Amino acid sequence: MTATLAFVATAGFLALSRHAGADPYWPVHEIDGRYRGANGLGAGDVNADGYTDYVTNYEFDQRYVISLHPGPGADPRAPWPTVDVWTPRPLAIDTGVNPESSALGDFDGDGNTDVVGVQGWSEWFIRWWEGGGFPGIRFFWGPSPSDVTEPASWTDSGRIPTSIDRGHFHWVTSHDVNEDGLLDVTAGGRVHGGNYERGGIVWLEAPTNPAERRDLDLWKIHQIAPDQYSGHGFVWTDVDEDGDADIADANADFDTPQTEEKVLWYENPGPGPAQGLPWTQHVIWTDSSFWAKPSMTAADLDQDGHTDLLTQTRTAIHWFRKTSVNPVAWDHVEIHKDPSTTWRSRPVRVADMDGDGHLNIVGMLIHEYGDLPGRKASVFWMSYSGPPTGADNWTTHTIKWGPGRVMLVNEFGEKWDQVDITDVDSDGDLDIVANNEEWWEDDDSEFVPFFHPQVDPSSVSVVWFENRLAETEWSCIETAGTCDLQAEQPVRLGDGTWIERGSVPGADGNYLMAHNALPPWVDNLVSILKRAATGDANLYALGWGDTSGATWKMDLAGGTYDIWVRRRVPPDWGYGLGGSRSDGLLLGVDSTPGRRVDDLGRAGSWTWVQAMTVDLTAGSHELHARVRERGYMLDRVVVTSDTGWVPPAG
Repeated sequence: MTATLAFVATAGFLALSRHAGADPYWPVHEIDGRYRGANGLGAGDVNADGYTDYVTNYEFDQRYVISLHPGPGADPRAPWPTVDVWTPRPLAIDTGVNPESSALGDFDGDGNTDVVGVQGWSEWFIRWWEGGGFPGIRFFWGPSPSDVTEPASWTDSGRIPTSIDRGHFHWVTSHDVNEDGLLDVTAGGRVHGGNYERGGIVWLEAPTNPAERRDLDLWKIHQIAPDQYSGHGFVWTDVDEDGDADIADANADFDTPQTEEKVLWYENPGPGPAQGLPWTQHVIWTDSSFWAKPSMTAADLDQDGHTDLLTQTRTAIHWFRKTSVNPVAWDHVEIHKDPSTTWRSRPVRVADMDGDGHLNIVGMLIHEYGDLPGRKASVFWMSYSGPPTGADNWTTHTIKWGPGRVMLVNEFGEKWDQVDITDVDSDGDLDIVANNEEWWEDDDSEFVPFFHPQVDPSSVSVVWFENRLAETEWSCIETAGTCDLQAEQPVRLGDGTWIERGSVPGADGNYLMAHNALPPWVDNLVSILKRAATGDANLYALGWGDTSGATWKMDLAGGTYDIWVRRRVPPDWGYGLGGSRSDGLLLGVDSTPGRRVDDLGRAGSWTWVQAMTVDLTAGSHELHARVRERGYMLDRVVVTSDTGWVPPAG
């Protein structure tokens, strides 16, 4: 069944975005970074301690993992405790493959939190080493809260029979569809690569009798949108404001013809037989500017009492502002994105990030064939002054810069997938939790089997960004003649050349990695030729003016200071780097151009290097670290007037 809206303003308002310039620093903290292909982020309180935990399915390493918030009295800035709910058995038969999405909920009604996971179709080479290959939906029955950290206490249900081989499922949520007080499952899919069946949007009805909910044969499947091309990223929201939740979806995917790319909603007919039949479809907007798997969010952005819908494309945030409900009608407000955010995009959310009572937009980008430039804001938020529909009223603020170009290096750029807005550190403001589907540096390809002994990825998988908007910018105050600057402290990042990463053995905490020291060929061709003419051994090294780098603020008493850096140079890194080609750092103070410091020393270990000696007046100063060579890792910088200061061992 298909219906159209009585009125859709496809032109609507045009709002423009501008960039705020220097933005407050948002530290990024690793939650879990052990596996490849973090392809989901389901929120829930698994251990019943009152804090939000997350389930993540790792597509390439074939695991379902729960990350547990450390809880009261513990520091959520350190990597979180985890439990592998499901780990594959290589070469086993019918264990299932390609985990595409997961969610949390009590599906069997025993009071404990379970996991529901959906699978996509798999090519023969994935089936060869794991078995399975026919997609479906499965549960992992959860234990009591006291036992959730024990992998053996989780039970794999196997696939629900009615869900097997119906399409390539890649989205799942928990929702009480028929309002009977029982948690049902809703899932979305794309076109199956083997039998070409469309996954569409479905819901699985929980058996009424609690004693029967682990009997998978009793879970009934109902089609909401059987002919839809993609159901990735749909949201539940009461579009027509009749008291029950409807579904809003943006259906673009690799299999969706450009002429069929739409924003639409499905009208919930309410409890009864009609709920088991396809729901009435309403098209809001048709446009070919979408990229695969756009994200939808529902929020009353202008706070007029009506819930609106938002999504984003490469060049704009598309705000479908609801103007009436009988019939449902919309104004299409197109907020043009700042040049720093015009790139392939996916997640978008709405929340009051700065605590001023107005709702803001949070957005994230994804790579284009491995490329997400260091001067693109891969994570950003937008605020407005004046009416949100007004032209030039929106300002873009950078949370994180992109990782930079990845030419000639076997790695993927960032691909931010799902987002949860919550107060992770319980300090009264909203933080951002997100999963990064693709980004690793060490292995040759995503197709290397997950059990291969040479697969040892350095991933950025599940992280949270700490909101510091209400806090005064951090400055190191000299104590006993010394400022100790660490990577996890609020260092201002001016672009994506330095990336804050989770701790590795030997690091004091987080560290900064010189990630983007491979300049664009065209923009830097002259610079490369000049270096070649002067005999520079590293044609890809950067100069002081090529990047904005990282900056620490310091309040000093004045005098003569030695500057020490604690760094690690990997023996091998990326394409032809590591060792002597990754041992360069550019360091400077205030407006004076920096100079190269460091030499190779010991590769592969954390080592202290005395970088320089400078005379500085009393007052505020800025220390700048800029990338010279890719792969360099920076853990701490010590600025000290104590001539007897000796670096600690290691």
